Amino acid sequence: MSTLYLLFALLVIAYLGGFLMGGRGLRGRGLPSGSEWVVLGIVVGPSTLGALSGQDIESFAPVATVAIGWIALLAGIGFGMDGERRIPLSRLVLGLFCGLLSGATVALAVWIALEWVPAAGALLPGIRDRVLVSLGCGAALAATARHAVQWAAVRLGARGPVTVLLADLAHSDELVPIVATGLIIASDTSRGLPAMPGLGLALGAALGLLTALLLGREMRKSWLWGLLFGVSLLATGVAEQLDLSVLATLFALGLATALASPLRSEVRRLPSEVEGAIALPALFVAGTRVTLGGNTILWVVGAALASRLLAKAVAAILVGAAEPVARRSGLALGLSLDAAGPLNITVGLAFQLRYPGPVGSTVLAAAAAAAVAGEFIGPVALRRALWRAGELPMPVAAEGPSEAAP
Repeated sequence: MSTLYLLFALLVIAYLGGFLMGGRGLRGRGLPSGSEWVVLGIVVGPSTLGALSGQDIESFAPVATVAIGWIALLAGIGFGMDGERRIPLSRLVLGLFCGLLSGATVALAVWIALEWVPAAGALLPGIRDRVLVSLGCGAALAATARHAVQWAAVRLGARGPVTVLLADLAHSDELVPIVATGLIIASDTSRGLPAMPGLGLALGAALGLLTALLLGREMRKSWLWGLLFGVSLLATGVAEQLDLSVLATLFALGLATALASPLRSEVRRLPSEVEGAIALPALFVAGTRVTLGGNTILWVVGAALASRLLAKAVAAILVGAAEPVARRSGLALGLSLDAAGPLNITVGLAFQLRYPGPVGSTVLAAAAAAAVAGEFIGPVALRRALWRAGELPMPVAAEGPSEAAP
C-alpha cells in the first residue's frame, strides 16, 4: 500500500469515526475502546499481512504525533467534567488514587518479570530500558476507558449512583498516565537536552491561558477551530523541539483553555464533536506500529495484564470503603474499570514514537493488549456491577448477543 492509499484510508476512518464514536455512534456498532481499529492496523501492518511497509508507516509519524496531541488536548478540555456536570473533588481524588494504584502495580509487575524471567530480560538487558518499559507500561495501563460507562448509560439505559460513580472515576484517572508520561520523557537526557520535568505542563498552561485570552467573550466557532488548531500545532512543535511530552503539553493546553475562558461551556462541547474523527485514525496508526515480538514480549504483556486486574480488584475494595453505594457491586465494580481505551493506546503510541525499538514496541503492545482484553472483561463486569446495584433495566441474561460488548 502506498503512502497515498494510507492517507486515503485514514481519511475514511476519520469520517467513520465521527459516527462510530460520536453521539449517534453510541447507539450504533463498534466497541467502546476502538480496539477493533487497533487490530485492523495490526493485521495490515508489517507484523502480519504486510500491506503497509515500514517506510509508509514512518512517513506518517508526524501525523501520529499531531493526533496524539489532539487526543490529549480534548482530554484536557473535558477533565474534571462529565458532560455539563462537574465531578466532585472527593471523586477526583479517589479516581486519581485508583489510577496511581493501577499504574504502580503494573510497573512493579513488569519490572519483576524483566528481572526474574530470563526470556523477558533477554529482550531488554539494560537497566535503563527496563525502567522505561516498566514505567511506560504502568502509565499506559493506569487509566480506565470512560467510553465504556457512557455506552452502558446510552445503550443499556443504566441510571443511578453507581453509574455516576464509575463515570467520575473513569474521567478522573486520565491525569495519571498523562503526567507520568510527561515526567518520564522530560526527565530523559539521552538526546542531549537537559532534564526539564514539568516544563511541558507549564508550556501548555501558558499557551492555554493565551488561547483563552485570544478567544475573548464573543463565541465564533470558526475562531475556536482555527485558534485551537494553530496553537496546538505551535505547542506540538515546541514540545518536540525541546524533547518534551506532546501528551502533557497539549493536555495542559486544553485544561487551561477550558478553565480560563469565559466561553468554557462552548469549548467543552468540542470533544463530543471531533473525538471519534481523531481517535480512530490514531488507533489504526498505533495498530500498524505494533510489533509482535514472540514469547519475550508475551511475558511482559502477561505480567502487565494480570497485575492490572489485581489492582482493579483492590481498587474495588477501596472504592467500596469510600463510597457506600458501591458496596453492593463487589469486585465486579473494580473489574469494570479494566476497560481500556484510546487514551491508553495513545500513551503506548507516544512511547513507541519517542523510544523506537524494543522499549516503545513493548509498551505499545501492552497497551493494545489491554484494550483488547478489556473488551472481554470490562463490559461483562460493568453489566454485573450495575445489575447488582439495581441500575440496569433488565438482567444480564435477558440481553441479546448483539449487545455483548457495550
